[in-house]
Amino acid sequence: MDAAMKNIVILATGGTIAGAGEQGKDIGYKSGSIEAQTLIDAIPELKNVANIFVEQVCNINSDDITSEIWISLALRIKELSENGFGDSHENVDGFVIMHGTDTMEETAFFLSLTLGVGANCKKQMAAQTAAKPVVLTGSMRPATAAEPDGPANLLFAVKCAVVEGSSDCPVYVAFAGKLMDARTVQKIHANDLDAFAEVASSACHAREGGHLLLANAKKAFDISSLRSLPKVSVLYFNADADASLISFAAERSAGLVVAGAGAGEFSQSWATAISDAIAQKKIPVVISSRINRGCIVPEQLLVSGTIAAYGLPPAKAAVLLRLALTVTRDSAEIQKIFKE
Repeated sequence: MDAAMKNIVILATGGTIAGAGEQGKDIGYKSGSIEAQTLIDAIPELKNVANIFVEQVCNINSDDITSEIWISLALRIKELSENGFGDSHENVDGFVIMHGTDTMEETAFFLSLTLGVGANCKKQMAAQTAAKPVVLTGSMRPATAAEPDGPANLLFAVKCAVVEGSSDCPVYVAFAGKLMDARTVQKIHANDLDAFAEVASSACHAREGGHLLLANAKKAFDISSLRSLPKVSVLYFNADADASLISFAAERSAGLVVAGAGAGEFSQSWATAISDAIAQKKIPVVISSRINRGCIVPEQLLVSGTIAAYGLPPAKAAVLLRLALTVTRDSAEIQKIFKE
């Protein structure tokens, strides 16, 4: 170990970056097939960037990520930040999370809400001498592809974790040479190597009562006593969509997110079903949009008692709603949380 270099912990969860299939092929592979240490040993440049410590959290397709894994990741990051890594308790300067791309933005957003953001950071992580950057990365091609993109992304992520150590509780996604904020990043392409971007609507600017609102400046949630999160269903509205889906989901969920058309709109039958779900099941219903740009504010809501997602896309709105439900089930209070 080089005492002059920073110590970076890589927490591996699997994904395409750890995928394996027919040698030289980009498709037809199985995610989460290769252990993280094997992948890291194949990137000799890493040893010139930082002292690397590796921990295999799980090895799965990111579509199989659960709230239990989210919570264990966040708690492990906090533990390592405070106590160091290994028997010698080596100080940790930053973290890189190897993750599948499909749900990477949701995991990143969850961590940004639970590790502390901005002013909340000093309060929640007082035991630390400095904030520890958390950088998620992955790949669009498996490790067995002819030209895998995982090694370059992982090397870039480690470099970012080394450099970003002076920021306040940052959580980022590092991908295809871009470092992106967890609160605004979205996967924007299903196939391209440059699959992520910071989408403007996630940093929604809206005016209410003459005040400028930043919908991505979220509070930090205490998950220290949690093992899982309440279940939330996301319902995608389309022309002639069956309104009975609302009642079906309401029977099985602690809250709903509606991915509405346009500025969060839907049919009259859906409006009636949503009103019934709120009245009968007493569950919060957040209105987002299936369009990835724009902003939804309370004045636009079609159904009384629903909650505006502001600039959050449906998947991230679901993450925030699940965390909000750990502190309140009151829709007015949840609206305040989405507004913060």
